[in-house]
Amino acid sequence: MKNQDVYNIAVNFRKAIIDAKANREFSFQDRMIKFPNGCCDDSCDLLAYYLYETYYIHTKQVNGVYRDKNPYNTTNHAWLVMNEQMIIDITADQFKSLSKCDEGVYVGKENSFYKQLEDIRMYDNYNIMQDTRLWNDYRIIRKYIS
Repeated sequence: MKNQDVYNIAVNFRKAIIDAKANREFSFQDRMIKFPNGCCDDSCDLLAYYLYETYYIHTKQVNGVYRDKNPYNTTNHAWLVMNEQMIIDITADQFKSLSKCDEGVYVGKENSFYKQLEDIRMYDNYNIMQDTRLWNDYRIIRKYIS
């Protein structure tokens, strides 16, 4: 599958989250009400399941720590990797250096932002069917995917 195809899928999935959020579909206690802020790991879990279920695209989740000169700006970030080289990040706009990503989504090879992250760890994706909250979020998001 081409990068542009994966990008279009990721943008469509992100748009579905935003539409569900705008329609107040998520519980006020759900982290997805703050999307894209503070829910990159949940977003990865949800998108990874969708990519596999719908397109048979296998990904892994990667986590890293963002640090800059201001210690208050230290934060964790999560994104997906496909074929061990293509990054898929639907919460890229949380970071100033990635904020120019069209529609808040980054799909492509590792760039300078991802290279500066520390404590990188790669995981198999979480099975959202084992978590009631994530499974409910997924069912909500699916209603908005065109």
